[in-house]
Amino acid sequence: MTMPSDPALPDDLSRMLLAAQKGDQSAWEVLFRECYPKVRRVVRRKLDRSMRSLYDSTDFASDVMKSLAANLNQLTFVSVESLFKFLAQVAEQKVIDEHRRQHTLKRDVTRERRFSADDREGGPAHLPSGGPTASQQAQANEVQERLLDRQDEIERTVIDLKHQGYSTADIADKTGWNIRKVQRFLKDLHDSLHDSGG
Repeated sequence: MTMPSDPALPDDLSRMLLAAQKGDQSAWEVLFRECYPKVRRVVRRKLDRSMRSLYDSTDFASDVMKSLAANLNQLTFVSVESLFKFLAQVAEQKVIDEHRRQHTLKRDVTRERRFSADDREGGPAHLPSGGPTASQQAQANEVQERLLDRQDEIERTVIDLKHQGYSTADIADKTGWNIRKVQRFLKDLHDSLHDSGG
């Protein structure tokens, strides 16, 4: 890590470092302004091509400086140069840790896709819905229609209410059936559907 060209600056920064460790906010701001660009340059050098598309060097640099601020009064540096070296090592380690995290089998960076409309792979990625597909919904509607055609009016009401998400107790209240009869009817219906492959 190169030292600043002004020979008086290291002494000033050493004083700022000591003052910042004692809680002086203005000293911390001077220290931050001097260290942040250096940390950012280290991060830029360490980010490989696949990670540059996912991360900005400012994210890592800010994280390093946040860690320094949180632990500044517990750290001891023999010189400003040792502070710069320490920050460079922390920045490099953060990039390495994130690179490893991205390349584990569970979160392989090659499986990630951009969401921009100008994506060269043919447009934006579509997130799968947690609900049924259009085909599954059409099949369910068809089965429900077949069931409703075969039943009397109260049974159709029970099927319709169940399809709408009503509980067994609510269905019993609305149809006048007792809960056991509703449960038995729905179980028989389920079994007959399962046996017929519907």
